[in-house]
Amino acid sequence: MVRSMTGFGRGASSAHGIETVVEIQSVNNRFLDVTVRGGRDVALVEAKSRELVREHLERGKVTVSVTWRGESEGVPQADLLKAKGYHDALVSLREELDLSGEIDLAMMARFRDVIGTSVTEQGDEQVWEVTEPALREALEALVGMRDREGDALAIDLGDRFDRLLEALGAIGELAPGRTAAYGERLKARVKEAFEGINIDEDRLHQEIAIFADRIDISEEGTRLRSHLDQARALMSGETPAGRQLNFLLQEMHREVNTLGSKANDQEISHLVVGMKEELEKIREQVQNIE
Repeated sequence: MVRSMTGFGRGASSAHGIETVVEIQSVNNRFLDVTVRGGRDVALVEAKSRELVREHLERGKVTVSVTWRGESEGVPQADLLKAKGYHDALVSLREELDLSGEIDLAMMARFRDVIGTSVTEQGDEQVWEVTEPALREALEALVGMRDREGDALAIDLGDRFDRLLEALGAIGELAPGRTAAYGERLKARVKEAFEGINIDEDRLHQEIAIFADRIDISEEGTRLRSHLDQARALMSGETPAGRQLNFLLQEMHREVNTLGSKANDQEISHLVVGMKEELEKIREQVQNIE
């Protein structure tokens, strides 16, 4: 399947006097990297949140933001450790930069995570009980967005694969003429260089055969078509195709580069340049596929 690694999802739920809002956003990443944020109480749900995300996603840098609101039993509390950290940082900043001003209560209270309510009184299980539905809803929205973007990517990649095949077909039509043209040029040069001398036709034919073998591109064309078929099969499969598509793309680059080195024809060289441009655009798209 083709699924984008970029997306956003939001979910909300309430229970035990707690209202929970979960927002998830994801961007490209080589592996699955999950960060869970939510202030002092995030430790209550962090491990289970990571596990649930891993059940739904395979790649991407994923940020989960959890907010608890309206906790009926929550009491405003001061995080003294964090407050001391802010205070020490401000003191250091004032001394290092020779700044003026007092560090007072009003300044410390501006840091939102210094004073806030806590849901720890509810217990781990109750907090997860209200957080899980919101997380699942956010994940469903995120996956839906990634799927929709993936559908658009699949259409674009399919069109580019078609253009590669068209170029490969055009090269296949031009390729046979190279040997005949080379043979004519070789004969003309030999006759010009050895005018009046009998020419060994067998030797000429041997040289032409060697040239034909050296510039033969049938194997490269066959392998490239096979790679394109495999890519289409991966895109229509049931598992995320990003990693395997990236590998196949490297193989396609190799075959097209070899085509270029064997071109020995201006029109074929022009077609190969176009194929390389398409492959570069495909590479950019594949970087966004899970």
